Amino acid sequence: MRAQAALLTAVGIGITLLFLQGGSVLGPLGAMLNLLTPVAAAYISMRFGLQAGVVLVAVVSLLLMQLAPLYTLTAYLALFGVGSLLLPFFLRQQYSWDRAVFLSVTGATLATAAMAVTAVVTGGGRFDLLIGQVIQTEVDQAMEVYRQAGLSESQLQQMQDLVAGLAVFIQSSFYGLFIAALLAIQMACLGLLQRMKKNYYRIAGVPFAQWRLPATLIWPLILAGFATLASSEPLVLLGRNLLAVLLPLYFLQGLAVVSSYLQKKAYPTFVKGLIYALLFIFNPLPLIITGVGVFDLWVDFRRPRKKD
Repeated sequence: MRAQAALLTAVGIGITLLFLQGGSVLGPLGAMLNLLTPVAAAYISMRFGLQAGVVLVAVVSLLLMQLAPLYTLTAYLALFGVGSLLLPFFLRQQYSWDRAVFLSVTGATLATAAMAVTAVVTGGGRFDLLIGQVIQTEVDQAMEVYRQAGLSESQLQQMQDLVAGLAVFIQSSFYGLFIAALLAIQMACLGLLQRMKKNYYRIAGVPFAQWRLPATLIWPLILAGFATLASSEPLVLLGRNLLAVLLPLYFLQGLAVVSSYLQKKAYPTFVKGLIYALLFIFNPLPLIITGVGVFDLWVDFRRPRKKD
């Protein structure tokens, strides 16, 4: 068992580094691999215990200290490293999967805030300037990926303008978008852990097709929507950040509704996978699915219908 754990941990270190650097190594398609960065550590932790996962995260962090800028190490710990340990920790305690995700996202957010405060205090800078530097680094990396993709000068200029405008929006909604990114990463990690569990471990909680948000969460969503229409800039920023967190949650509930329908159909696995992929990338389907998640509170799309 120890030899198997050591071997899989070594393989997991390599996979984690590959996924973390996927964007710079494989181009735009490889950037999607970043979402899978925490999977190896989480899987090792689920199979062999938290200690094995800590070893993997520690070794990756030490390698990043030697091979990459300090920003890469900080981004790894904030977005992937902490969550890749917290999620399996709570799952192994037999918390329901939704509660485990909530606690791991909360823990990763608090850990990131602590690292940010430490960086501001030791560096003598300002928090908003630190966020601006983080966003600018991401913009530069994104443009480098587009350059490697072989775009023409006119296309690069268009992307530069688009990315610059997007950077302004991200800075104004940074806190909510960061939490939403953590949620997306943790949910992707959870989905793969569910696929790879076999008989190695158990994940508690209701099936995703039956999952729904607490009904009272609709009120913060409504208030956040009205806040974005206010004349006060702080209220507008607060509303944007709340919507950045709440709308992805209702998108997940909409996906649960779709999942419940697909379970009733005898579609091949490939077709179901294609449907899910389209729901993520084909506009305006993500907005429609989010709307389904919101109105599921009143309509209850999954309620059995009586046939006349």
